[in-house]
Amino acid sequence: TLFVNFSSSQNTTVEKFKYPLERELEPNVQPYPGPIETNPSSPIFFNINISQNSAPQNEPSVGISRKNPNRVVAAWRDFRYGVDPNANRRVGYAYSTNSGLTWQTGLLDSTLLPGLTRNSDPVVTVDTAGNFYIAVISINPSGSNLTLALYKSTNGGMTFPNAYIASQSGTEDKEWITTDLSPISPFLNTLYISWTSFSLGGIRLTKSTNGGVNWSVPVAVSAGGGVQGSSICISRNGQINVVWVSGTATTTRINYDRSTNGGTSFGTDLIIAEGLDPVGLPNSVGTFPSIDVDNSTGIRSGWLYTVFADNRNGDCDVFLTKSTNAGVNWSTPVRVNNDGMANGKIQYWPTIAVDEQGNIAILFMDSRNTPNNTIIEAFIARSYDGGVTFTNELVSSEQSPTNTPGSNVRFGDYIDIDYLGENIVPVWTDERLGGFNMDIYSAEITEVLAVDPKNGTIPDNYSLHQNYPNPFNPTTSIWFSLPEESYITLSIYNSLGELLETPVKGTLRAGKFSVRWDADKYSSGVYFYKLISSSGFTDTKKMMLVK
Repeated sequence: TLFVNFSSSQNTTVEKFKYPLERELEPNVQPYPGPIETNPSSPIFFNINISQNSAPQNEPSVGISRKNPNRVVAAWRDFRYGVDPNANRRVGYAYSTNSGLTWQTGLLDSTLLPGLTRNSDPVVTVDTAGNFYIAVISINPSGSNLTLALYKSTNGGMTFPNAYIASQSGTEDKEWITTDLSPISPFLNTLYISWTSFSLGGIRLTKSTNGGVNWSVPVAVSAGGGVQGSSICISRNGQINVVWVSGTATTTRINYDRSTNGGTSFGTDLIIAEGLDPVGLPNSVGTFPSIDVDNSTGIRSGWLYTVFADNRNGDCDVFLTKSTNAGVNWSTPVRVNNDGMANGKIQYWPTIAVDEQGNIAILFMDSRNTPNNTIIEAFIARSYDGGVTFTNELVSSEQSPTNTPGSNVRFGDYIDIDYLGENIVPVWTDERLGGFNMDIYSAEITEVLAVDPKNGTIPDNYSLHQNYPNPFNPTTSIWFSLPEESYITLSIYNSLGELLETPVKGTLRAGKFSVRWDADKYSSGVYFYKLISSSGFTDTKKMMLVK
């Protein structure tokens, strides 16, 4: 795990420096054993195949335990028991005990609910006690009944032996689930599910106050039908926030509504964004909005952020709109992806997570580097200033086709991300192994956290300092200073000059920074780290790992 702490002239408080800069020794610059090439599109993150099954898996979701952040659960649609023309939908899942670095997999028991034998559309949430929940659409053998249901784990996601029906009106579809995790909310640990009910009409919401055993009578969220793809988040004071998509023959509308009484009733629907309908997406995939909220105690506490995709610029882009007054008003959408405007490349499936410090991470699929729009990669955009500016980083280490065996096993409609402290866990559908072998991938993501400035000054010069401690085992901190905003890369190499990792890659404000590097998976020896700035500054230093 790697993370970056930085200080600048802005008054943001997260964490103090662990080692004062005044104690650092000015190093001797070491010769580098070979040339270093930088490529803005090169992968910098270690990818992990979670599902590890040759049948198609897609539409993943993920949740990090707030009780024990090392515990993570992901879930996905699984077709190991049948693909087109006789698709047999199940839900696979995996749990991790080390923040998403390694995973153990399982399959939900689709026979726990009477008369229902298949599951689809999984979404993960977790409560403050560390219980994990997977919401699903359960299906009978003939496919004539779609039931909203819930599976529960009380052992950190290892098994899900308990299943409950949340709504069974006949045609439930595309649910999303979340938990009220705010200690100051009167509805702490209440579970909420929003979904599309074709039988009841529109977006509906139900809640459970006893860990998923019993569920309330569904209430209407949207004022009408013709809607799909809801997403839900809970503000610090317990306010429920729901977004969904609707539209006309040519336009996509992002809608929002809220409840201030724990889901008893909702207010008036708002159209918070409208643009040209996304077209040109591979294999007729859909793309839904995603919402999250800043529940920190900082200056942006309570701000709501919604991400979505549309074609207002001529091809599909990802946009963010925000509300700074609890959903009453929403900003003009800003473009999140930073490739060339109207270049014919597409970005879609945006999903957003805001951590407990108010930092934003957005995961989406992207074709900017690929030969055509049927080949995609996962990207992550991050913002530390309330969605004003974004970095864009390539997450995929390989490109993925989007082939499907037929219409019953589509590539899917969504991916997911969760964000807690220094841990960002993305999950996406990836077909890099060829054929129709869709797998669920994740990545080890580096993190950047704002800290107090040591003083009110900006560094006079670019500088790269010696890591501390040195020698080290297995973690060390690398320090550098930027006198101005710069696009930088900080890369780690072995003694042969082979690139191992790129802990930092993106635009940073002027300030002093530190990167903690964990070399636990590497052997003892000499390593090099190199800083390259868009200003032309470059420097390389040597460090020693001793185990």
